[in-house]
Amino acid sequence: MLYKLGLFLYKNKFWDAQIEQINVLPKGEIELVPRVGDNIIFFGTAERLEQKFERLQKFYLKALNEVGWNKYSRINLEFENQIVCTKRKTEE
Repeated sequence: MLYKLGLFLYKNKFWDAQIEQINVLPKGEIELVPRVGDNIIFFGTAERLEQKFERLQKFYLKALNEVGWNKYSRINLEFENQIVCTKRKTEE
């Protein structure tokens, strides 16, 4: 699982430059820490690897460019055909 993810990142120049850290959680789920933006990308398992990165790239281009790269604290890609985000708590 982790080897497959590492190989994918290594072969893809965009994602290799974008992903700074990979965390493997106790249940085997994966979190990614990007270089741009202050958020955690919850990847879930390494299943549907390419589809998850395609969705994330579309989200980057269409959503984060509009609302800002730091609007969300967590971007969840584990579900098929959707991205679930947690808004960052703002200090008032």
